[in-house]
Amino acid sequence: MQNRYAGDVGDFGKIGLLRQIKRSELSIGVNWYLAPDENHNADGKHIGYTTDPRYNSCDDSLRDSLKAIVNNQRSVSALENMNLIPNAVYYHEVLCSPSRTFSRRDWHIKALEVLRCADVVFLDPDNGLLVKSVSAGSAKSNKYVVPSEIADYFAAGKSVIIYNHRCREQESVYLQRFSWMHEDLILKNAVITGVTFKRGTVRDYIFVLQPSHASKIIESVDNMLQSPWRNHFAKLDLSL
Repeated sequence: MQNRYAGDVGDFGKIGLLRQIKRSELSIGVNWYLAPDENHNADGKHIGYTTDPRYNSCDDSLRDSLKAIVNNQRSVSALENMNLIPNAVYYHEVLCSPSRTFSRRDWHIKALEVLRCADVVFLDPDNGLLVKSVSAGSAKSNKYVVPSEIADYFAAGKSVIIYNHRCREQESVYLQRFSWMHEDLILKNAVITGVTFKRGTVRDYIFVLQPSHASKIIESVDNMLQSPWRNHFAKLDLSL
């Protein structure tokens, strides 16, 4: 996540999703995986949804709030201050590229502590799950979630939802990047599922659920897919 993205159609989708899950009475935590703003591309410009009638009745109050942010100051702090997800807890320390002065491990340990009271933790990196072409110690690694970080949240009793930007690979090939979750010893009891948000650039949300949370979260998502949101979200099959 970068501050310049705040309020775009991706935020409408992901915050809408978390607001639906919040109805299950599970508490929500968000780690923005906040990265420094870049200016080499036009990302974050997908704001046409604020006036597009295709989004009517999905969550009009959320859309109005995000429109106000788009028209004023775009930042994660603005999203937090709107209280869009009731009683959510946020971790917004900037995730820098690895260096002698920045420890990702320390950053992660602090995130675990800040989000310790949340039942469900949403991880919001720029790109998604770490890919083979990027090493955990490279300059670009701050755009990704490392698998061990997901496992740490799950081991702490959290259900985890991970943002992942859909690449242009064939879907059957693309989905293989999540197959390790079914084999990881820490995640062996996890219920693994997901949804796809089809607007703007295609985004997937990967669910790694505690068995005790799974029925509530899945019911919330099913209810969402029976509402006007069904025009924008679809189930994602992550079974082997």
